[in-house]
Amino acid sequence: MNSSSYISDTSMVEADFLTQAWSFIISARLELSLFVAALVAHLLLFGQSTPQKSKRSKETFSSSPQHFSNAKEVESAFAEAVRGGHARQVLNCWSAAKKFPDAIDIPLANVVEAMQRFKKDGDYIARELSAYLTKHRSTCKMQTINELLDSLAKRHDSDFVDSVLKILPAGFALDSRSYEILMNMHFTMRNFQRVDAMVEQAKAAKVALTTRASIVIIKTALKTENFEDALATFRELKSLWQGHVGPSTAPRQIVAQLVDMACKEHELKRFLPELASVPLTEEVVQLMVTEAVREKDVELLEQVEGLAREKALAFSESTYGMLIKGYKGRDEKVESLFSEALEKKSDAGPELCLALLLSCQQTRNFALAENAYKHFSKQMSLSVLAAFIRFHSEVENYERVCDLYEKDAAPLREKATGEGRSILDSRMERCVMNAALKCGRSTLAQSLLSENPSDVAKHITMIRNCAAEQNLEGAMNVFESLKKSGAEMNSVVYNTVLDACVECSQLGKAQSWMEQMKKDGMSDVVSYNTLIKAQLQAGNMKKARALVDEMREEKLQPNCITFNEIVNATVCSSDKRVRSEVWTIIQEMQNVGVRPNQVTCSILLKNLNSSSPESDINQTMSLINGMEEQLDEVLLSSVVEACVRIGKPDLLNTKLRQLMSGDIKVNGSHTFGSLIKAYGHAKDMKSVWRCWKEMRTRHIKPTSITVGCMIEAVVSNGDPDGAWHLIQELGEDPNCKGILNAVIYCSVLKGFTREKNATKVWAVYEEMQKRNIDLSIVTYNTLLDCCARCCRMDGVPAIIEDMKKAKIKPNIITYSTMLKGHCQTGDISAAFKLVKEMREEADLVPDEIMYNSLLDGCAQSSLVDDGLRVLREMEDAGVKPSNFTLSVLVKLMSRARRVDYAFELVQELSEKYHLSPNSHVYANLVQACCFSKQLQRGLKTLEGMMDRKVQPDKRTYSMLLRLAVQQSQFEKVDGLLRGALGVSGALPFLNTPWAICQGVEEAALGETLSSMAGAPEGNKAAAGFLVDVRKEMPNVWIDPSVQRCVLQGSCGEKAWTTERRPSKGKGKGKGQRM
Repeated sequence: MNSSSYISDTSMVEADFLTQAWSFIISARLELSLFVAALVAHLLLFGQSTPQKSKRSKETFSSSPQHFSNAKEVESAFAEAVRGGHARQVLNCWSAAKKFPDAIDIPLANVVEAMQRFKKDGDYIARELSAYLTKHRSTCKMQTINELLDSLAKRHDSDFVDSVLKILPAGFALDSRSYEILMNMHFTMRNFQRVDAMVEQAKAAKVALTTRASIVIIKTALKTENFEDALATFRELKSLWQGHVGPSTAPRQIVAQLVDMACKEHELKRFLPELASVPLTEEVVQLMVTEAVREKDVELLEQVEGLAREKALAFSESTYGMLIKGYKGRDEKVESLFSEALEKKSDAGPELCLALLLSCQQTRNFALAENAYKHFSKQMSLSVLAAFIRFHSEVENYERVCDLYEKDAAPLREKATGEGRSILDSRMERCVMNAALKCGRSTLAQSLLSENPSDVAKHITMIRNCAAEQNLEGAMNVFESLKKSGAEMNSVVYNTVLDACVECSQLGKAQSWMEQMKKDGMSDVVSYNTLIKAQLQAGNMKKARALVDEMREEKLQPNCITFNEIVNATVCSSDKRVRSEVWTIIQEMQNVGVRPNQVTCSILLKNLNSSSPESDINQTMSLINGMEEQLDEVLLSSVVEACVRIGKPDLLNTKLRQLMSGDIKVNGSHTFGSLIKAYGHAKDMKSVWRCWKEMRTRHIKPTSITVGCMIEAVVSNGDPDGAWHLIQELGEDPNCKGILNAVIYCSVLKGFTREKNATKVWAVYEEMQKRNIDLSIVTYNTLLDCCARCCRMDGVPAIIEDMKKAKIKPNIITYSTMLKGHCQTGDISAAFKLVKEMREEADLVPDEIMYNSLLDGCAQSSLVDDGLRVLREMEDAGVKPSNFTLSVLVKLMSRARRVDYAFELVQELSEKYHLSPNSHVYANLVQACCFSKQLQRGLKTLEGMMDRKVQPDKRTYSMLLRLAVQQSQFEKVDGLLRGALGVSGALPFLNTPWAICQGVEEAALGETLSSMAGAPEGNKAAAGFLVDVRKEMPNVWIDPSVQRCVLQGSCGEKAWTTERRPSKGKGKGKGQRM
């Protein structure tokens, strides 16, 4: 190639490139113009061509102090940082403050909290505080130290509190507030010794204790059963309350604080008479009215209202609203208060209206509601209109809802339209749309949608609202309206309709809609997942699995959600064969390239319990260990809870050590709850309190579930008193008061019930009522169980009356618990009367437990005929007897000396209901034989147990041995002893492993041998038995005194003992084991 041709080709290439470049510039001239304009605007506005790098949003600790010119600037910066909650700025101010020699007002509590948030260790923080306090010991006030102690004590950080006390320089003396904080913290942590130590320290320092500290001392004295100290402290506290302060000198602020305390302690009714001669403010009256309403105490509310009217105090609109709320259900009183409020507060607004409508809703007083509407319609505000719309919607007056919107909302709509906004919020829009659809006002419904016909998001919301109301037709109408508007349709809208079909339980329409989606090209993975979920909810596992195959045919890849839905349905199935397929599904999931995630593992863990096969447990744990994802809090919580359900302490402890040794940072309250629950099951209370303390120290607010786990852990480990006190502490915490509920209190009730401590059960119940806790049927059943266990059935009528007031109907457990109590107290007539009442009034049928309780009661009172009648009724009702029923029937016949009939009943019922009598049934049969002195029949019964491979218990052998000794049947005694211990020479039918009874009572063994030694024939058999036991079973312990009796051939009346006597030295013959 020559140079000219090369230049020519190069020129052509350049020309071609320039042509293409120019064509590109022409085609993109609009975009380039916009870019240049934006660049010029940016330069004009910000004066720079490139944006600065954004600062990291994550706050990091910087130890370099800011530069301040004087101490006042540091104090100001400190205050601003504390108000804004900026931990880094607090530490920067701290660093700066250390440079100034002048005293600076430093919030040490916030400084320590900031250091803890930045993970500074305790030793470092203590050194910083020590240096500061030493430098400024002359200017730093004890109040600052108390604020620090209070902050730490509220988080139960007792370790660091001790560190602070150790570093306090000379000159800092604890005052009343200090001791109050410290004593309350130690009492909460159940460290009563430290509380006592604080009291002694305060007395030695001659520091007067506060009222709160005195109350803590009283509680501590009661907990330690030191009543004298409690009484003395109470008297000292009472003498302080009896000071004489005249009405003119009583500070109103103090009165307000006292009233506030009385409300918090639920003692307003008792404190109210003290206010008769004290000037009150409107705020105090409102506070008392609010407390009376919260307590639902109408009598107290009347007293507060009367006191306020005596003092001619004016009520605010809020107070009138609370009064109406408190008197709801009493139409005349409510109407009188409303009229008075309108007369004195002509500008009354939504607060009064809402309270009135709430009362009208309960009593369905539409006339009063209409009077209120006439008043407020003169100048209807949006909030008042919304209140009326919601009221008529709640009472299902849908026509009125539509009328209100069309009439009263018209001027508001015009104003809102002029301002470019809507008057409807989501809740009001839902009410009006639902009302329009319910009463057939299609024009109104269409107008609501036509205000913005192409707003896809709004239509999706309305479709979901209709689905929530089970109004599928309305959802389809909304979809058609959107489609006709010309809006661009997408898969999200179609999937929303599909989801509405599923939520409305219309599987057929869901399938039809899916076909329409495929026809319109709108089906995707989400669509299939929704339909799979619907098929699984309908129990169609095969169709759900087929949909997965159909997804692959449609070139759609199943995801984790797809398989997780199937796995969840599989493990939750009641069919054992379906549940066994779970690992096949997991394998299929892995084969298509979808790895099990944390949700998959959580589902599998949810299915594990004490009856799960070992293979399922191991495979699940192996799947968790092999996950690529890092274990997070949710899965950690699931693992711990599964280990608790499995009920294997070794596995639980192993997993706890394995999980807590990792890098998992627990930040959620629910996870802390799971850990607390697990440690509680493991009986590790030290770790329980450690988790609770860490959660509180790190300012993680506990939920009701977390508090429930903590209370249950404390109660189940034998400290219901500690759990109750913790509840009271949380009730005083403004951040935690709202989380207490009936479930949490029920744990404490059950704990005291198990201890048969009726006094404290009633005290907890009264506290629940004072705190206005919503009580459930479980609460009342627990109270009834306490009455039954403590034989205090006289308390039952009051509980039943409270249930009626709370409109809670008794269930089968309620009646069963009361029945058990009547039977235990021997009041069988009351038990039968209760069963009759249950059938007639509650329309309930007794179950097996109730019939067994009745039979047991008849057995205790030896009412054979009544017991047999109960058995017939039980069979006629189709209730199948159990082994427990058989054991009770045998006991009934035994006490009536009808042994033959006892055996006949067991044989007849066992054959009729295919029952295999267990050791308890046989033990009662043997007992019946022994009571009637039929040793041979008792031995025959024991032989029958061996034939059926039923292992006898200790009681069975003890009764037979005692009867055989009484009848001087020493050969049989010897044979029975040998059979029970597995020594050669037993009775022929006892030469089987089933005859061996682990843990034969040492007392019974000693008593039997001692009795045998008193007769020559028996002594010979006993001596031979001892020789064979020594040879074959040297580890069996027999009291040395019994051995001496046998060797000497005689025995005193109490030669044997019931306690082991361990060896006191190395000499032979002491504490000998045979």
